[in-house]
Amino acid sequence: MRLFVDTTPLRVSRDFRRLWIGQAVSFFGSTITIAALPYQVFHQTRSSFAVGLLGVAQLGPLLLFSVVGGAFADRVDKRRLLLGDTAVALACAAALALNASLDRPQLWTLYVVGAAASGAFAVSSTVLRSLLPLLVGEELRPAAYALQSTYGTFGMMVGPAVGGVLIGVFGLTSAYAADVGTYCIALLAFAAIAAAPPVVVTSTATASSVMEGLRFLRGHSIIMSTFGIDFVAMVFGMPRALFPALVDRLHGGPTLYGLLLSSVAAGAFIASLVSGWTIRVRHQGRAVLWAVAAWGVAIAVAGLVRAPVLVLAMLACAGGADMISGVYRSAITASVTPDELRGRVSGVELAVYAGGPVVGDIEAGVVGGLAGVEFAIVSGGVACAAAAAVFAIRVRSFVNYVRPVSVRPVAGDESEQNTR
Repeated sequence: MRLFVDTTPLRVSRDFRRLWIGQAVSFFGSTITIAALPYQVFHQTRSSFAVGLLGVAQLGPLLLFSVVGGAFADRVDKRRLLLGDTAVALACAAALALNASLDRPQLWTLYVVGAAASGAFAVSSTVLRSLLPLLVGEELRPAAYALQSTYGTFGMMVGPAVGGVLIGVFGLTSAYAADVGTYCIALLAFAAIAAAPPVVVTSTATASSVMEGLRFLRGHSIIMSTFGIDFVAMVFGMPRALFPALVDRLHGGPTLYGLLLSSVAAGAFIASLVSGWTIRVRHQGRAVLWAVAAWGVAIAVAGLVRAPVLVLAMLACAGGADMISGVYRSAITASVTPDELRGRVSGVELAVYAGGPVVGDIEAGVVGGLAGVEFAIVSGGVACAAAAAVFAIRVRSFVNYVRPVSVRPVAGDESEQNTR
């Protein structure tokens, strides 16, 4: 049985390879900017509240353009939309670099451009989610999503650290400039992808077209289950907002705080490297529920133990379980969504996945403030495991979901590319 990450999608599909390279490079640059923006806001204002307002400014465009961008992804050529959106993201990074180079950088620019960059990220994410299933076959989709998780978790783990080094050695301008360079590389990679016109041509991306996607979701318990189980896991099982208090409970300092933040991503990265076995699992609904239950148990144990090394180990295990859950959730959604609705469904998917951690921060902060850090973390983990059990009992269509075995031609196969 294959153990290490399956690179078959990169070998057999040129277009997926180009998409993967472009997105891996640009995402790494984005994580540098993600680290630089709050740093710059805080050092210009000396206010944590101002940093929190930056998150509020970015959340609105993220949720809005997740849905709107999904509608456009179903209406226009996905490659052209990806190229245009990448150009917008490049312009945002360039504006931040220019502003940082001024003698007196403007604070309003950080909020406005940060919000625009968040909207661009939402659009690119919906395009990527709807484009990937067109580039690889049914059996290779879990491997393709695992490969995406590899660069995603690596970027979240290493990118902010690189950003900190760049800021410390060369200044803020260099961090944003590095992001500009990664988008230039991404544009070259995306430009080489074959055209991906809409499957069904519609006249416009109107509110009615968005509602069509929502009506489709309302009638599919399997897709709604993938959204619901992840939302529950993020709301109750993501104790990110409690990490500062957890550091005090563990008698740690800034170093431990940084390790807590990176431990979940590190676990997910390790899991993605040894994800070769995921392609053999056909009972993908059960796999999601087992992974969510494992996430909950690991979080609960992390709340009970007092040794920092054990806490970090449990958070890493939780990250690995979440990575496995994400692979199968994405594969299930891609399998049961018609090609002409992929953009809109992907937009709703991103909105749910982006909103869950934010709601989770609120839940963790409220419960932690009322009942204590230990109770908030442990109860959240137990709630995740209990939710997985409830889904297994009540949503039989999801727990019995089996990956289809049919294979259909895809646009990115080497054999097809060679005939063009």
